Amino acid sequence: MRKKLAFILFCFCTVIGERAYAFPDGIQVGLGVSALGGLNVLAGYRHVADGDWFNRFGVRFDFSSTDPVKSALDSAIDHIMRDGVSVGDGVKLDEGKLDATHYSALLDFYPFSGAWRLTGGYMFSDVHMGAAINGTIGNVPTQRFYFYINGDHYYYNGNMFRGVTAIDWDYNGPYIGTGADIKLGCGFYLFLDAGVVYTNRAARLSMSIPHEQLYIYDAETAAWAPVTIPKLDSDVAAATTDANRKLSHVRLFPVLKVGFLYRF
Repeated sequence: MRKKLAFILFCFCTVIGERAYAFPDGIQVGLGVSALGGLNVLAGYRHVADGDWFNRFGVRFDFSSTDPVKSALDSAIDHIMRDGVSVGDGVKLDEGKLDATHYSALLDFYPFSGAWRLTGGYMFSDVHMGAAINGTIGNVPTQRFYFYINGDHYYYNGNMFRGVTAIDWDYNGPYIGTGADIKLGCGFYLFLDAGVVYTNRAARLSMSIPHEQLYIYDAETAAWAPVTIPKLDSDVAAATTDANRKLSHVRLFPVLKVGFLYRF
């Protein structure tokens, strides 16, 4: 019985040894964080040996998502926007949120066989950013908050107003950037990535403004009147169309990642 166990153990160790010997040097896995992307995980291959040009290439498959760190991310945003972020004229942004997912296939090139590399590839992304808008005007005798949308003059019957804005960016496109894999020892590396994606689709802005207690100036009667929902929707649509026309010129999405990887 002991001889059988010894023989099985010998065979097992031999197989494991052969698998370890055959395991390709240079396979790498990593974990990090991505600005506007959340938690970042990667897997790929990088030649360990220096030498010819072929050994200076590597490949990575990369995934980032805010879902695993949603609680921490929401807490950080709430902390930053606890008192609101002023954008002027008594208007503040608060209750911000960010949801993002990124997939990418990347090709790395190490020109000097060292830590520094150049990276190119292709990325698929879905980014959603939202925020509530609020305004409070103090020391206003008439207690009215005046503003313009699409050239029309509005006011809230009171000194406070609220609205909601959101930016959606669902795109894909080629990525180009640079970075470094800084050796820490025992197979561990600190990785850095910085670059941009040339997107095939621009970001889209949407906006919602409550109509309760909202008045509009009627130039024909030279008087203020409660706004009608079709008129408000028409002005908001025109304003967002103009904003989206300007956003359509923005086709570069920045990418910044940092983390640790282990190379076998």
